[in-house]
Amino acid sequence: MSTKRIFSGTSPVEIMGIKNLLESEGIECFEINKSDSSYVGLLGEIEIYVDESQVEKALTALKTYKSE
Repeated sequence: MSTKRIFSGTSPVEIMGIKNLLESEGIECFEINKSDSSYVGLLGEIEIYVDESQVEKALTALKTYKSE
């Protein structure tokens, strides 16, 4: 299985919302948290990955999310 990063950010709340959106669209995703737990939101990012076969669908869902 090959995956691709489709989003990264510093807000755990935003990441959770995006993951919920993707999962509600039937898109499996996972996150890799590269943030420093001592400085949440300041150092490092949280990345969301999906399977390459679902990248187009995920990006379309993200465009809808960002336009709202």
